[in-house]
Amino acid sequence: MRKNKIMGLMMLLIMACNEKSDTNGNSASAPSAEKSNLTALEVVNKRMALFNANNYDEFIKLYHADLKVYTYPDKLMGKGSDRLASIFKSDFDNKLVAVEIVNQMENGPYVINHELVINDGKKTKYISIYKVENGLITNVSFVREF
Repeated sequence: MRKNKIMGLMMLLIMACNEKSDTNGNSASAPSAEKSNLTALEVVNKRMALFNANNYDEFIKLYHADLKVYTYPDKLMGKGSDRLASIFKSDFDNKLVAVEIVNQMENGPYVINHELVINDGKKTKYISIYKVENGLITNVSFVREF
């Protein structure tokens, strides 16, 4: 029964992230003009490694300039890579945050992580859903532990 609930939640999360986005890669304001040959899973895992290395300059290059960040199911937290700076930059500068991947699955352009985020010693569980297009993360949806 619990397994069915988890799978149902995962399907809802994928549907919540499945909105149309510009995939032509022609955004002049994109943080990285280079397209990557990395798979969605490789992009997300690179993001995690850069996150834990506190390498903000390379971390931000993995995101599309028109990124959309959601809190599950559909609350838009912000748009654009500039929004990420307001969320993460001070944590990177202070080296207060680390993330551990507890579990991970991939389905085409989607990567779903069960993550343990440690921020200044405080641990929070997340389910994070990343959509990767043309080597850049275009959508992220977070489900926080309540």
